[in-house]
Amino acid sequence: MMRKIYTGFFIFFGLVAQAQFWTETSSGFPANFTGLSKFHVVDVNVAWAIGYDGVNTANNIQQFSKTDDSGLTWTSGIFDLGDTTLGIADLSGVDSNTAFVAAYPRQAGQQGGIWKTIDAGVTWMQQTAASFNNAASFPNIVHYFDANNGLAIGDPTNGYWEIYTSNNGGTTYSRVPSASLPAPLNNETGYLSQFAHSGDSIWFTTSAGRIIHSANRGVTWSVYQSPLSDFGGNTIFGDISFATANRGVIQDNAGNIFKTTDAGQTWNGVVFSGTGAPYGGAISYLPNTFVMVSTGGDVSFTGSSYSIDDGTTWINIDTDQHVDVAFFNSTVGYSGSFSNTTNNLGVFRYTDTVLNEASVEEFVEVQLFHNNRREQLVITTDQQFKNVRIYDLHGRLVLISASKLTTTNLIPSGVYIAQIFTGSGLKTAKFIKY
Repeated sequence: MMRKIYTGFFIFFGLVAQAQFWTETSSGFPANFTGLSKFHVVDVNVAWAIGYDGVNTANNIQQFSKTDDSGLTWTSGIFDLGDTTLGIADLSGVDSNTAFVAAYPRQAGQQGGIWKTIDAGVTWMQQTAASFNNAASFPNIVHYFDANNGLAIGDPTNGYWEIYTSNNGGTTYSRVPSASLPAPLNNETGYLSQFAHSGDSIWFTTSAGRIIHSANRGVTWSVYQSPLSDFGGNTIFGDISFATANRGVIQDNAGNIFKTTDAGQTWNGVVFSGTGAPYGGAISYLPNTFVMVSTGGDVSFTGSSYSIDDGTTWINIDTDQHVDVAFFNSTVGYSGSFSNTTNNLGVFRYTDTVLNEASVEEFVEVQLFHNNRREQLVITTDQQFKNVRIYDLHGRLVLISASKLTTTNLIPSGVYIAQIFTGSGLKTAKFIKY
């Protein structure tokens, strides 16, 4: 079975100063070059993530790291599952002490499954009710909506997807019957930790480029075709994120993005512009907003960027290597890096404020005109005007003004992006100063 685990491997760069958007800190791992990915941000304080060997990704390690203080410090730990050769598929945190992990077989005769900790990862107990005991069983995903309600998702066995749901914190699980699931295609599989969730809804992706969706915490499922032929192939792969139960985005490995407004039933490509572009690795919506952050971990396509207008305009952040990204809200978000015990590196923590005012649920009608003769930016809107922020094509903030008539004589000629904030929302527009 082909199984692509796209996490990226460490590439050697000289140390450079990070932009204010990200602040890099220690991921807590004792060994250098341990990557950090598959974040689950529980709340503003707590997040869990999985470690992997960043030099040789085929080298299996069973490690995690966790923060209890909004990413200021991270503490690593071991998944003690009783078999050190099991692969770590996915991780779902509930709080600082409680989490679930899905492990998959890497050798013939092995059995994967779901394990739970209630002591911050010191010990892990297998939840045998999510049996995954078929010779073809392959757990890919574990996700808990709260302390009691969760599910585990695996590849098809006995002709249908092996999905279990629990309503008591994993004490018991029930397999979702085939009648409640779309039939798998020939040789169709899922991918490790390749899913999105919003509220009671969850989506997972497949090797046939399909998206399988539940709007009721896994009780019943539907299937849709995406614009991608495969979400984890050798030449084509992608990531998925949802802002709401209906609004989502797909990013492929070339940096193309596609959006849906009907929970994934239909998708449309986005023609975007700006000082940056999506990076083709991981993508994350800020929940319930039009803001998204993209990262790239491939050695030929590294960096991070963001959009505050639903993917239409992109601003570049950096060209550093990022292997994952996840946001809880407009103030808490993380991106994976590689441990460096000498310089205390390994995880990027969002420390800027640029996403805060952008995190709104509606756009506004604004007209913008640059008077080159008078060197003035003229803004017209019937909404309560708050301010305008002007960025150059390198993503640098060059001017902030609280006036709808802004003098631009202090900035040089060139192309700029203006972000106009009002009491009702945000408008992004490009203008040229001659």
